[in-house]
Amino acid sequence: MYDFLRFVPDANIDFGFENYVVFAESKIKVNKFYKARLIKAESVNELISKLKRVRNDEIVGVYSSNLKVNREAVMRKKVDVLLDGVDRKLDYKTIKLAAEKNVIIEICFSKYVKANNLMRLFEEDLELIRIINKFDTPFALTSAASNCYEMRTKKQIYDFFSFLGANIKSAEKHAIKLIREYYDPNFILDGLEILE
Repeated sequence: MYDFLRFVPDANIDFGFENYVVFAESKIKVNKFYKARLIKAESVNELISKLKRVRNDEIVGVYSSNLKVNREAVMRKKVDVLLDGVDRKLDYKTIKLAAEKNVIIEICFSKYVKANNLMRLFEEDLELIRIINKFDTPFALTSAASNCYEMRTKKQIYDFFSFLGANIKSAEKHAIKLIREYYDPNFILDGLEILE
């Protein structure tokens, strides 16, 4: 399994994950980690203009507190992940559309470390997980840490979200598929690969 981060961690770090995907707005140097592009947008026009500058061979994650931006991001071919945070807004239609467009919805632990209103977050995540399970929407369970103090072990993250009703095996499957799509030279599409 892979963890999605917002910073470049120390190379010797071990929290039980196979590797880490580092989301950053600018180009960064990551030695042994997978790199991905982070796009923060508060309007649809800003999202479209930032997506035009993204190459097709990199993982793209979008973070926004605007519901319209998140819905537009799901409909864009270049977007792979809807990133999570304290103020992210999703609705029923956006989650259903993410299932149809095969866009991963991130559910992160770090927002519980940062937030003031924990009950609201619990309610939102319970509803989100219920809808994800209903439509079999791709999702990933991550720490989404922006520094080393927000990082948690794989077991802590999985235990917490399994308590909320998340399917751990499904989350792992979607994260592995995303990494293989961009970084495995033998991967063609789901269920089809080159054998040597």
